[in-house]
Amino acid sequence: MAQSSQVEQQKILRIFKLINLLRSNIGKPVHKLAETLGTDTRTIYRYFKLLEALGFQIEKKHSKFRIIDRVENPDDYNFGTFSEEEINFVGNLIKKQPKKNLLKDSILQKITLRSDFQKSVNQLFNANLGRFVDLLVNAIKGKNQVILKDYYAPSSDSIMDRLVEPVSFNKNFDAIHAFEIESKMMKVFKIERIGEVQLTSTNFEYEALHEPLEQGLFGFSGKNNFHIHLRLSKRAYQLMMEEYPDAKPFVYTKNRNQYFFEGDIPQLPGIARFILGLPGEIAVIEGEELKEYLEVQIGKMKFWL
Repeated sequence: MAQSSQVEQQKILRIFKLINLLRSNIGKPVHKLAETLGTDTRTIYRYFKLLEALGFQIEKKHSKFRIIDRVENPDDYNFGTFSEEEINFVGNLIKKQPKKNLLKDSILQKITLRSDFQKSVNQLFNANLGRFVDLLVNAIKGKNQVILKDYYAPSSDSIMDRLVEPVSFNKNFDAIHAFEIESKMMKVFKIERIGEVQLTSTNFEYEALHEPLEQGLFGFSGKNNFHIHLRLSKRAYQLMMEEYPDAKPFVYTKNRNQYFFEGDIPQLPGIARFILGLPGEIAVIEGEELKEYLEVQIGKMKFWL
């Protein structure tokens, strides 16, 4: 019975994850959805039919699928409202404390594309990520190696298991600093990119090589130092302060309406994404490596008619 409940729990979680993936503006191909969710393409198509039966409209464009929001005035609808009891029920599922309850059917029937549902999805994921944090805390205390199952690395666009020795969390507890056994290096792993945390009975073997990593600017850590000097528009400056408040000490102004960033960063992808997301609003004054990196990324862009 316990195994059956766990399987049912994983199905519900997978459907929630699929909805979250399909809500992007760009869309995703079926094979990538299947890979991310750890299943096959036939199962993904079955889930599409289930979601359509629940009221979702799934659009296919250029071999990519996404959900279209058909609710023009979501405030006029009460159909998608989640009660506190239902939210707690979903949380218990994710915390592996399932109970046979008719609330499950009620939740599935109320799935719609309104803000209340998105809020519930976020609470669902937060509960699951919180469980990962608890497991990693236990591993650190017990000095046990763990397997980060199905970890997604955006730099290589790959999903694979990582055997690590967890050392410490960053200040926001959204990333774990860990020693990766295969590479023999300290790395930062984002909690939200972990598919599952699997504890092992193997004790730490490389504790002498453990060292905490300082979280670098723009979401990346590392030992490299790339010196960059940027001129920002007012909009780019405001967005940088909102999204990366740690960058504030490196930002200065001239003549009240000219904004600049100058400092050393450990890696280039984070700041490059920020620049590419604001075309024409950021100029690279210094930083040859950054200029070269941006040119490569621009060259990879593809456009469809």
